[in-house]
Amino acid sequence: MTASNPIAAPTEPQSPSAAIDAVCAHLDPLETESVSLAQSSGRVLAEAVHADRANPALDMSSMDGFAVRVADLNGMASTTGLPVATGADSEASIGHAPVSMQPGHAIRIVTGAPIPIGADAVVRHEDVRIANGCALLQIAASAVQPGAFIRRQGENASKGAEILHAGTLIGAAAIGALATFGASSVCVHRRVRVAIIITGDELVTTDQTPAPWQIRDSNGSVLASLLGARSWIEVVAHLHATDDADVLAAVLATALESADAVILTGGVSMGHHDHVPQVVSRLGAATVFHRLPQRPGRPMLAAVLPRTGARAPRLILGLPGNPVSVMVTARRLGIPMLGQLAGFPQGAFTAPRLHIDGDDGTQLGMWWFRLVSERVTADGGRRLHLLPTKSSGDIAAAATSTGFVEVPPNQSASGPNSFYPWMH
Repeated sequence: MTASNPIAAPTEPQSPSAAIDAVCAHLDPLETESVSLAQSSGRVLAEAVHADRANPALDMSSMDGFAVRVADLNGMASTTGLPVATGADSEASIGHAPVSMQPGHAIRIVTGAPIPIGADAVVRHEDVRIANGCALLQIAASAVQPGAFIRRQGENASKGAEILHAGTLIGAAAIGALATFGASSVCVHRRVRVAIIITGDELVTTDQTPAPWQIRDSNGSVLASLLGARSWIEVVAHLHATDDADVLAAVLATALESADAVILTGGVSMGHHDHVPQVVSRLGAATVFHRLPQRPGRPMLAAVLPRTGARAPRLILGLPGNPVSVMVTARRLGIPMLGQLAGFPQGAFTAPRLHIDGDDGTQLGMWWFRLVSERVTADGGRRLHLLPTKSSGDIAAAATSTGFVEVPPNQSASGPNSFYPWMH
């Protein structure tokens, strides 16, 4: 298990990706559970899924038309054509066993029906004219090759083939495969239980009218939305702690009893009321890093509470309190770290690289998360536009963004850059 790796003294990783790797090295995927197919959407597959039979299970037609023997095509192309089969075996139908092919005849067939026994080609309906009970070929016989419009048994997947890898996020396409291959119950990783702790004496709830020295709590709502939109995460608590070390310790200890991960906002910087680092240590968690070369979110902290008995290692993330800092650090670093607990494979959260329009040419000596809006060009391309922001507290600018780009140190934002949308 990766969590047996000892945690060294806190370091400052040199990139967000390095920070994610440093934390994930000490986390294990959560245990598995079996859920019904109907409940599996949005969950992370814990075991590979294999085909319980070939797909297709037998040779079948890919067109509406007539099943024939290639040896009879010259007769079908003649002025008399081939008699269309009648009687019990007059048609190849979906949902029925293959019928037998009578030499010198054509059998009506529909898309998805089994190929009749003895037939070796299908002629499209539009290439045939029916006259006096016979099928007359309207194209050259040489144009119909053996195997024409036949989907062969197992051409999609042979019996026993791996269809879905462990670590797959189950969506509509995966659901279709699971249903096709008989997975009425699905082995998935348990949802990651996350507790949110918002710190600060200045906070009031959103339904209150704040005094000038107070602010409404937006961070809790942001995190609940960002995390709750992912079906493999379960937000189990939304708590508040004042700027008191003992109060924070009690709230964090309570959260850790039921959660696999706890995300705190505020209290991670260098002020005398920033108690998160010492409280995390007091509760026995080992800090992996505290501070990263990134803006916004430099004071970010990540710690791991080691395995205790049957409890897997638990993740503790301390995010700066400014709203934009919370949004970008949770999205860029928090989601992949939680993904390690959820059972995602390495590289599952690789971001697309998109071009920026209207680069302002500014650079920063650290990793820079810059808010952007997105538009689709006339030719279907995706283009990003930088949004002006005043500070990491500029929630008004963040409200109009579709996400952010990660700009490397000492580089401008001129394309392409890794793009992190809020909703994916």
